[in-house]
Amino acid sequence: MKKTLSALLACCTASAVLLTQLPGVQASAISARTLGDTSLDGTISIYDASLILKMYAYRACSMESGLSEEQHDRADTDRDGQLTLGDASFLLTFYAETAAGMNPSWGIEEEEVPAAPDVTVSLSGINSPYAVLIDSASGEVLAEKNGDSTIYPASMTKLMTAILTIEHYPDLDTYITVPAAALQSAWNQGGSTAGFSAGSYITVRDLVYGMLLPSGCECTITAALLICGSESTFAALMNQKAAEIGMTGTHYANSSGLPNSNHYTTARDMTRLLRYATQNDTFREIDTSRNYTTTNGLYFSSTLFRPLLNTYGTAAVTGGNILGGKTGSTSAAGICLTSFAEIYGREYILCTAKAPYSGQHIQDARTIYNRLGAALS
Repeated sequence: MKKTLSALLACCTASAVLLTQLPGVQASAISARTLGDTSLDGTISIYDASLILKMYAYRACSMESGLSEEQHDRADTDRDGQLTLGDASFLLTFYAETAAGMNPSWGIEEEEVPAAPDVTVSLSGINSPYAVLIDSASGEVLAEKNGDSTIYPASMTKLMTAILTIEHYPDLDTYITVPAAALQSAWNQGGSTAGFSAGSYITVRDLVYGMLLPSGCECTITAALLICGSESTFAALMNQKAAEIGMTGTHYANSSGLPNSNHYTTARDMTRLLRYATQNDTFREIDTSRNYTTTNGLYFSSTLFRPLLNTYGTAAVTGGNILGGKTGSTSAAGICLTSFAEIYGREYILCTAKAPYSGQHIQDARTIYNRLGAALS
C-alpha cells in the first residue's frame, strides 16, 4: 500500500509540474505553500498532492469556477481530506482530458433544470432603489431594478464569509478561541457584535451562527484571522470566490461589510452569492434558523426573522414562505436584504438595497414575493 501511495504522490506531483507548463499557468504564481506543502512542515501529503492537482487543473483549462458540490463529492468522496485511489484516478483523468483539449465530463450526468416560470413581477412602488429577483434553480432573472449599479453590501457581506468558513472547516464542531484582536477591531470600527468575549472557547458552528443570525462582526473577523491570518488576506480569498461564481461587479475589502470605499457589490451579484451558498446544506441549516444557543450559552435571534415575525407574525407569503437570508445596514448602504423563499414548491432569491428606513427591506421582500406568488397562482 505504501508503494502504491508513493507512486500516486509522484504522479500527482509530476502532473502539477506539467500543468504549470501549460498555456495560461504562471510558474511565478506558485507559492511554497500551495506547491505541495500546505502544512509548511517540509513534507508533501496525499492531501497536498490532491490540492495541487486540482488547483492547476482549474488554471490550465481557464475554468471560471471550481468544483460544484456534487463534483467535490466525486473528487473526495469521504470528505476527509485524504486522496484515495479512486480520487487520484478521477483527478488524473480530468487532467488528461484537459491537457488533450477536451471538456472534462467528470462522469456526472447533469440534472436537467426546469425552465424558470414565464411571469412578470413588477418592482414599482417599493422602497428600495435597487432590486433583483431570480429563479434559484436556473439563475434566470425574473425582475430587476438597477441590478448592475454599484451598492455597498454592509452586513450582507457576511454571506460570503459564512460560506467560506463552512467550506474551510470539514468539521464545524471544531473548537476555536475568539482572539482579542477580533473584538478590538469590531469595536474600533463600530461594528455590531454577537456577544462573544475575547478568549471565548466556542465551535466554528457557533461562529457561523454568530455571523448569520445576530450579524456579529467579531465572528467574521475571527474567521478571517483563523483562516488566513489577516483580514486583507481573507478579503483576497473572498474576491477569488466572487470571481469563481460570477460576481463581476463585486470587490471585498473586509470580512464584515464595515464601511470601505473599496468594498462594493451589485444587487445581481448578491443573488448570485446566495444562490451559490444555498447549495450547501450546512449553510441552509444555519441561515434558515430563527434562533440558536451557542455551546457557551449565548442566545442568538435572527436579524431577519425577529423583525419579520414581530411585525407581520409570520414568514408566509403568497404561495409559500420566506426561508432565510441576511440583512445589512450602514449609513452608506441604507437598509438591505438578500433573502430566499419557496413559492409553490420552487425557490427564488431576492436582493433589495438602500431602503431609507428600518423595516422597509422586509416590507419590500414581502411585497415582491407576494406579487410573484400571485403571478404564479
